[in-house]
Amino acid sequence: MKKLLDSNVFLIALLVMVLYFIISFISTDIVLSDEVYLKYLDEKYETKYDEFKDLDIDLTEFEDELKQFEYDEKDTTTYGWDYFYVDSISIFVPLFLVVLSFSSTFLILILFHKRLHVIKFASIVKAALISYVVFYLPALFSAIYFLIFRTSYEMIDIQNFGKYFKLSKLFNKETSPEWLWDIVSETGFVYLIFPLLVALLLRVLYKNFKTRILIGYSYLAYTIIFLFYNTVFWYLFDLV
Repeated sequence: MKKLLDSNVFLIALLVMVLYFIISFISTDIVLSDEVYLKYLDEKYETKYDEFKDLDIDLTEFEDELKQFEYDEKDTTTYGWDYFYVDSISIFVPLFLVVLSFSSTFLILILFHKRLHVIKFASIVKAALISYVVFYLPALFSAIYFLIFRTSYEMIDIQNFGKYFKLSKLFNKETSPEWLWDIVSETGFVYLIFPLLVALLLRVLYKNFKTRILIGYSYLAYTIIFLFYNTVFWYLFDLV
């Protein structure tokens, strides 16, 4: 591990991005295949269609709009550049946002420590890049489960499996405030491992520092980013 951490930061970034892309590709394009997703859309469409039928509405006037949802099987079963572009954006943007924001916050915090300020920014970035893999653990576990142990499944099965990794399992939606439910329903248990891994990886490079101090600063930086993301960031995003 120390050899990997001593490597060039751009090499580490390239390696982990390839790994994350492979995991994401398997999860979103193989586990969640076109067959599974289109069946889910068909069932959803049938439900909405039945609701409109009960309203006694003439649906013939919407035929042109409905044709827009028709698909060519050849197009949906071919992995083209448009799919690659969407997958890349969904991987790289969150990756860089989390890694750079966390690393910058961590660096700012340790500048006020009489000893930890010697930790290099590149070292924090490397540790954060490698630790980011925890965010893909649910997708990895899902891929292993549905491709090996349960080969016959539907969209609802994938969704229910993913819920086991969410903090929402510890809360009741009916009694929880809406803002709290929005946070816990999108936050996984494994996410809390990220700052711990960062601290342990930094401990490999800086053996003179106590592990508990590194863990404390790592969780503090992570908490600041987490609170900012779920408050200020989304407030500013709503204003756009």
